[in-house]
Amino acid sequence: MAMKIRTVGYFLKESLKSIRRNRVMSFASVTTVAAALFIFGIFMIIITNVNSIVDTVENKVEIKAFLKEDVTTLKAQKIEKQIKEINGVKSVTFESKEEALKKVSQELGENKDLVEGLEEDNPFPASFVIKVNKPSDVSDVSKELSKIEEFEKINDAQEVVNQIIRITNFIKVLSLVLMIILGIIAISLISNTIKLTVYARKREIGIMKYIGATDWFVRWPFILEGVFLGLLGALIALGLLAAGYSYGLNKIASNLLFFSFVPLNKIMDILFWKFSFVGMLIGGFGSLISIRKFLVM
Repeated sequence: MAMKIRTVGYFLKESLKSIRRNRVMSFASVTTVAAALFIFGIFMIIITNVNSIVDTVENKVEIKAFLKEDVTTLKAQKIEKQIKEINGVKSVTFESKEEALKKVSQELGENKDLVEGLEEDNPFPASFVIKVNKPSDVSDVSKELSKIEEFEKINDAQEVVNQIIRITNFIKVLSLVLMIILGIIAISLISNTIKLTVYARKREIGIMKYIGATDWFVRWPFILEGVFLGLLGALIALGLLAAGYSYGLNKIASNLLFFSFVPLNKIMDILFWKFSFVGMLIGGFGSLISIRKFLVM
C-alpha cells in the first residue's frame, strides 16, 4: 500500500494524540506489555545461561576409569591401547597413583597437609581420563569400558548433562506457556484501550467514512498507536531486565567458581530485537482486533 509521506505523518500525529488523550489506559497497556515481557525475559535469561552451562559441561565431559590396585604398568599400557580403539574416544590420558596424590594435594591448597605422609601408602588409584568426540558417545564408551575387568570403578558425567538438558526443556515449555498467557492479557488490554479511543472518535470516523475514507485509512492511526504502546512496553521491560541482570552479575557472579554468567551485552543482543518485535506485534495485533470489531459494527 503506497502511502504519501504526508499521509504517514498524519497517521503518526493522530496516534500520538490518541495516546496523550487516553493516558490512563495507555499507561495500563504499556505496563501490561512491560510486565509480560519482563517475566518472559527472566525465563529467556535463565535459559540462555543454562544453555551456556550445558555447552560448557558438554565440552568438559570426560570419563574417568579407575584401575584396580594390582594392575601392573605393562598391563595398563595394553589397556590404554585397548581404550584408544573404542569408537567415540577422542583422547586417553593415564594418571598414575603418584600423579593422583599430587593433584589432590594441589586441589586442597592451604589444606594440603591433610594428605602429607600418604606417599608410602597412597590410597588414590591410578586411572585413565578419557575424552569423547561428543557427549552422546559417553554412554557407549562407558559400556565398552565396563567390559574391561581391570577397572575398579568408572565415572562419567552423562547423567549430569542429561539432568541439565531436562531442566532446560522444562524451563522452555514453562516460559512459552507463560508468554502465551501474558501475551493474551496484553493484547486484550491494548485492544480495550484502542476500543475506547475508537468510540471517543466515533463521530469523526463516521464523517471520514461518509466522505469516502477507506477502512485502512481509518485503521492505520490505531494500529500505529498499538505499535507505539507495545514498543514502549518492550523498551521498559528491556531496561528493567538490563538493570536487574547487571545488579545480579555484580552480586552473584563473583562468588561462582565453576561457571560464569553470559555477559550483559550478549544478553541484550539476544533480547533487544526479539522484544522490540514481539512488543510491536502484540500492540499492533491488539489494535487490529479492536478496529476490525468496530468496523464490522
